[in-house]
Amino acid sequence: MIDLHPEHARTVLAELPVGLVVLDQRERVSWLNRHAVRLLAVPLEQALGRAVDALPIPYVPADAPSADVAVRVRGPLLGVTQRYDHSTGRGALIMLYERSHALVGYLATLDAGIASSGALNPAALKARLEAEISRSRRYANPLSCIALRHGSAARYPGPDLLARILKEQLRWVDLLGHWTDDMLLVVLPETAEQAAATLTGKLRTAVPAAAADSDIDIDIAIGYAAWRRGDNAERMVRRALTSAAPAVTHRASGRRN
Repeated sequence: MIDLHPEHARTVLAELPVGLVVLDQRERVSWLNRHAVRLLAVPLEQALGRAVDALPIPYVPADAPSADVAVRVRGPLLGVTQRYDHSTGRGALIMLYERSHALVGYLATLDAGIASSGALNPAALKARLEAEISRSRRYANPLSCIALRHGSAARYPGPDLLARILKEQLRWVDLLGHWTDDMLLVVLPETAEQAAATLTGKLRTAVPAAAADSDIDIDIAIGYAAWRRGDNAERMVRRALTSAAPAVTHRASGRRN
């Protein structure tokens, strides 16, 4: 554990590159750090002492039906509200992030959940992809995705089992989630088009091979796309689907085609 003098701790919090807003028991701003001032675009002297609902803060009120930690989006910002008890009553700490922040996709899973396979659900996946697109737009980082559409023949293994097969082929930095009920999407940060094409070719044979080892039915089409200027999440995924080609189909022994 790091033992910091209170003044040192206050300095760290003041300079932290995450917005922090502290509310008192009346839900008024009692303190905020410099990054929060920048994100809210409100002068410090105008923010202190004001009611939280008078400021552009994504905040979950104390009387809202939510858990102790709650996530809310407002305009370009995402806020995570954490309640705490102190000597004068129950207050709250709000962590503020720009929606394009790399952590936002992860934070979205607090509200939306992750499947038992470890695959993100559609809301969390889209948030992560949009965050990665924002980074590529700002810094020209390479970014690709792979779309895997599974048909009714995949009902035997199910999308969760298919996700577990896929995760064995991916890097720890790659993101896997459910884009729709019949489609899984892999988001590949820092991955150029040629590398995505190579991985797609590998998956077209590796996934059916894993299904054959498990003696399960599998029937999927796999395609990829690299981010281009002007792309949003939907356009990029649509292009990946357009390029999708069937993988080698495997039928479990004893099942009808």
